[in-house]
Amino acid sequence: MFATYDAARKYLDGATDYERQAARYSPRTYNLDRMRRLAAALGNVERSFKSLHIAGTKGKGSAAHMAEAILRQAGYRTGLYTSPHLVDMLERIRIDGRNVPSRGFLWAMNRMEGAMRRLRPTYFEIMTEAAFLLFARARVDYAVIEVGLGGRLDATNVITPVACAITRIDYDHMDKLGHTLAEIAREKAGIIKPGVPVVTGAQRPAAMREILRRARPWIPAVWAPAVPSRVVKFKVEGVRGKVYRCELPALGRHQADNAAVAIALVEASGAEVTSKEVREALRHVRLPGRIEIAGRRPWIIVDAAHNPVSARALAEAIRRVPPRRRTILVFGASADKNYAAMLRTLEPLADLTIFTRARSPRAAATEMLARRARGAAVRTESVERALALARTVARPADAIVVAGSFYVAGEALALLSGRT
Repeated sequence: MFATYDAARKYLDGATDYERQAARYSPRTYNLDRMRRLAAALGNVERSFKSLHIAGTKGKGSAAHMAEAILRQAGYRTGLYTSPHLVDMLERIRIDGRNVPSRGFLWAMNRMEGAMRRLRPTYFEIMTEAAFLLFARARVDYAVIEVGLGGRLDATNVITPVACAITRIDYDHMDKLGHTLAEIAREKAGIIKPGVPVVTGAQRPAAMREILRRARPWIPAVWAPAVPSRVVKFKVEGVRGKVYRCELPALGRHQADNAAVAIALVEASGAEVTSKEVREALRHVRLPGRIEIAGRRPWIIVDAAHNPVSARALAEAIRRVPPRRRTILVFGASADKNYAAMLRTLEPLADLTIFTRARSPRAAATEMLARRARGAAVRTESVERALALARTVARPADAIVVAGSFYVAGEALALLSGRT
């Protein structure tokens, strides 16, 4: 038995963690059979609640947060499981909009202890099963489950959801999922199961073909005028023809597309929600680390953009920020990411780039990042120093944009909130 949360956390930190370690994507490393054995050892509690499953390259986390917010606004008891976390690992498991408390997580770890020592599950598998246990104990009506990586071999794929969704598919994790859009889409579409409704948004033809090979998806229509604003106003026609007029407290038109998928997913799940409940949920939803405004005078924008498609969405959003004198980019990325393409998109918008690295073994060396610099740039060896330098240099009319990876965004948000 784990006597304390710290003891349980220490055990968890000693588990194999493919989020922080490079690993070949194969059934030997991403072993769904091991996760099935773990779930069975704990009584397959994931079958005790209705689940919604979300995969995709871009927007799956945002869509998950929005779908959960809609269900909660409609009066349902909800669970939300997302990854990776930004500041605290307990962010990954939320019940009724709140992080699970440490004592709840300790309870789940003690429930799993025997099975964990016997089966040796990975960090992500332990977190996934802990979420299932906590959702079952709380008797949630619906749990929204975000895929960690890919879909087909992801630990979350042991569930049989009432509906699933696939957000925009693009090039990312190519060393694991494949080098063509079709190969990547094939892995994402691995969450599709017979008889389960599927929702998707606009996709490139190669990706859509792979989805169509498995299912006939529901595709909501969305209209969002490209008007610069810190609030995205849009209209969605759902899967049954119902029209929703909504607004999001977010930067970036792409969030309207994610909201459309979230709305359609909730519709496909069979949950009863009204147009007013959808509007209210989206009007107040928080999307942590998704082009999040974390400060003003100067503007501080923190985004977990970690691939080229995310960088393009961030670049569009930066252009929506009210008139500013200069933009200071704080950038750090994982070594296995296409940071060169990200910088080609983001650096032209910056008057100064500060390269940094997170406290992660996967972080790219600042020297490697700086080699891609085309404009004014400096290097620091920690996010704390980079953010301090940016705030020293910036004037009230400027904007500081922090991006490049979940790890960089998470460390920045912790510093800005004083949680370090």
